[in-house]
Amino acid sequence: MNSTNGDKNSELLNQSSNNPPSMIYDYIKNFRQKGLLVLSDMSKGDQAVFVNWAQDVIDRYGHLLQENPLKIKNVADLPCPKEDLKIAIKVLLPAYLAKGSDDISNLLKDRYVRLGAFQEISQEDKDVIIKESDEIDHKSESTDTSFFSTYQKYMQIVVSEQKILLDEINAFIHDLQTY
Repeated sequence: MNSTNGDKNSELLNQSSNNPPSMIYDYIKNFRQKGLLVLSDMSKGDQAVFVNWAQDVIDRYGHLLQENPLKIKNVADLPCPKEDLKIAIKVLLPAYLAKGSDDISNLLKDRYVRLGAFQEISQEDKDVIIKESDEIDHKSESTDTSFFSTYQKYMQIVVSEQKILLDEINAFIHDLQTY
């Protein structure tokens, strides 16, 4: 890689991933239309920029998961929109599958599914969920939790979305392994 591409990559990575450069938005848009084929249409430098963006976003997402152990999380806390995070994972996953890096592949798959825990939550509901979650943690398993309606409502959404995400990522992996 020449110094011009190196400077370009450094500049792009130093920008906040919350507001990636317009070229990243273009890559994401193209990925939505063409899937992984978009990478084959890119120059090596553009591929590096896109992969580095994806890695940065996934690293920040992983840090967020470690810091926030709650089962229900606010989508506003994600480093980028949920759909963009899905693309970031799908950009990285093929390389790790090809290398036979099962641990990292499984970690990426797990992170894809865990996106379901991130929901649009009002501040009021967030406060209730935190309170109810703390109460659940402090009560025995036999305690009736039917009064935890806000928590239960969001948990049903989370579980439902996680099942969908698991099916999505398994189909993606299956398609990769088939071709």
